[in-house]
Amino acid sequence: MKFLATEKTKKYRQALLADTEIKAPFDGLIVRRHRDSGDVVVPGSSILTLISTEELWISVWVDETKMAEVDEGQLARVVFRSEPDHPYPGKVVRLGREADRETREFLVDVQALQLPKNWAVGHRAEVYIQTVHKDDAVVIPAKYLIRRDGRAGVYINRDGHAEWRVVQIGLRSKDMIEVIDGLKPGETAVTPVDSGNTLHDGHRITP
Repeated sequence: MKFLATEKTKKYRQALLADTEIKAPFDGLIVRRHRDSGDVVVPGSSILTLISTEELWISVWVDETKMAEVDEGQLARVVFRSEPDHPYPGKVVRLGREADRETREFLVDVQALQLPKNWAVGHRAEVYIQTVHKDDAVVIPAKYLIRRDGRAGVYINRDGHAEWRVVQIGLRSKDMIEVIDGLKPGETAVTPVDSGNTLHDGHRITP
C-alpha cells in the first residue's frame, strides 16, 4: 500500500510539473510577450501571442464598385510602407461578404507569398490586385500622359521637336498606362525633366 501511495504521489507531482511547461499547439513565431519571468499568472490570462508563419495574410479594403473584378486566386503586388520601391508577390485567398456601411468597402485577404527581411504584424501595406492581363501591349509611364481640351495625349519626339499626339488609352496600373491607338512601338514619348515646365508643339527638345 505504501508503494502504491508513493507512485500516485509521484504521478501527481509529475502532472503539476507538466503544467509548468507551456506548449504551443503549432510551430510559429512569438510576436508579443504579455508576461515576463517572475510575473504572477492567473488562469485565463495571456502569456504570449503566437502566430503561424505558414501563411501570412494581408487584409485590404476594396471599394464595392470593384467587387465584380476581384476573385480568389488573382495575383497581386504587395508594397510595404517600409520598402515603397520593392513590390512583393501575393495572391487573393478570400473575399469578405460584408461591406462597411459607412465607407462602402469590403475586405479582401491577400496571402503574402514573399516577405521583406524585417516585417511586423500590423505593418501597413498597399496591395495592387491584377484583375486582367494582356500580352504585347504598348505601354507608357503614367506621368507621360497629358490631358488637353478634354482629350488624352502624349508628346513625342519628332526630329528633335515636341509633337502633340492624341491617344486612346486602355488598361492602367499604378505606374503604367496601355495605349490602344495613337502611338506605335518604337516612337519616343517625352516629358519635361522638371515637372514645373510644360511642352508645346514645336518645342526643341533634347531627349
